[in-house]
Amino acid sequence: MSLKKMLVLVGLVLVVAVVLAACGAAATPAPTEAPVVVEPTATEAPTAVPTVDPAIEITAIFAESGHADAAAEAFIHWDAETEVPTSCAKCHSEAGFVDFIADGSVDAAAAVPNAPFTCTMCHNDAADALTSVTFPSGAVVENLGPEARCMTCHQGRQSKVSVDKKITDFAVTDMDVVVEPIPAVDASGAPVLDAEGKPTTVKFSFPNVHYFAAAGTLYGSQTKIGYEYDGKIYDMKHQHVDGFNTCIGCHDQHSLEVKVEACAQCHEGVASVDDLKNVREPSSSKDYDGDGDKEEGVAFEIEGLQETLYTSIKAYATEVVGTGIVYDAATNPYWFVDADGDGAIDQVDGKNVSYTFFTARLLKATYNYQVSVKDPGAFAHGGKYMIELLLTRSKM
Repeated sequence: MSLKKMLVLVGLVLVVAVVLAACGAAATPAPTEAPVVVEPTATEAPTAVPTVDPAIEITAIFAESGHADAAAEAFIHWDAETEVPTSCAKCHSEAGFVDFIADGSVDAAAAVPNAPFTCTMCHNDAADALTSVTFPSGAVVENLGPEARCMTCHQGRQSKVSVDKKITDFAVTDMDVVVEPIPAVDASGAPVLDAEGKPTTVKFSFPNVHYFAAAGTLYGSQTKIGYEYDGKIYDMKHQHVDGFNTCIGCHDQHSLEVKVEACAQCHEGVASVDDLKNVREPSSSKDYDGDGDKEEGVAFEIEGLQETLYTSIKAYATEVVGTGIVYDAATNPYWFVDADGDGAIDQVDGKNVSYTFFTARLLKATYNYQVSVKDPGAFAHGGKYMIELLLTRSKM
C-alpha cells in the first residue's frame, strides 16, 4: 500500500472515532448467539359474575304474594265442592280467569277449586291481548295496558246501576218502608218452585260490592261503583302524576306490594305503607269529617266520615225501621240484627241473625258504607270520590 493511501485510511479511522466520541456512543459488539424471542403472556379471561335467572327471581317473589297463597280464603272457600261457581271462578280460579278473558264467559270445566294462581294466569296470549275491561255498571274502560289484567277482577261486583235495578224490580215507591219479598221467577217469567213444588220468593237483600274493588274506586263516576245520588256530581278517575296512574304504576305486579320508595320521592315523611295515610293534597283545605283537623291525611277524613255514616245508619234502623242493625266487615252478609242496641249481633240457636228489614234508603246508605270499607286503599285510589260517596246521601 502506498504511503498516501495509508495516511488516508488512518485519517478516516480517526474521523469516525471522533464522531463516536462526540455522540457518547460506544461501538456495539457483534452478536455471538441468536436472539431469544420472548412470547407474550396470554391474558386470563375475567371471572364471570354469577347471575340469577330473572324468571326464577320473579317466581320466588310471586310465591310470597297473596295471589299464590294456597291457604287463603279466596282459594279454600270451595274445598268441599267439586267446582267453583262459574260467576266466582272468573277471579278465584286460574283456569276460570284464562277462560273468561278469552271469550267473556267461564265454562264449568274451568271452575277448578283450591287452585292458587301461577305465572300462566297473566302470561298467556289472551292476557297479552287484553286492552279493555267491562265493569258491573256496564261501563267499558278501553286502551288499557297490562293493568287490564288487574282490573278484570279488582272492579267489584255491584254498582249504582245494580242497586237501582233492585229497587225497580221490587217496585219500591216509598223510600222508608221495609221492602217485602217478591215471587221468584225464571228467565221466561215462570215461578221458581222449591223441592216441594211450592213457589219461592226473593228477598230485598243487601248487595255486596265484594273485596278490594280498587279499579272501581280509581275510575270513580266513570264506572259508578258507588251509589251516586241523583242531582249530585261525583269525581271521575283520580289523576296522579305520570307513571303512577295505573295499578302496576303503584304496585309491584308480582309481589303486589306498594312501591313505597317511589312514593317517597314526592311525599315527605313516607317510609311505609301506613305513612301514606298521612298524605293530603295541599289544595285540600276543607274539614270533610268535621273533627276540626284540616291537615290530617285523606285516609283519616274517610274514617271520620265512615263513623258518621255508620252512626246515621244505626239511628235510622232503630228509629225509622224499628229494628236495630250492626255491621261486621268479616262476616257475610255483613249486616245483622241488633235489637237491643248493645252493639253485638243477635243470635238464635247459636247462629247470627241477618238483617232483612231494608228500606230503599237504608239499602243505598249501607251499600256505600260497604264500598268504602272494602277498599282499604280508597284514600289513594280515589279519595275524593270516596269522600263524595260518604258525604252525599239522602236524609236519614
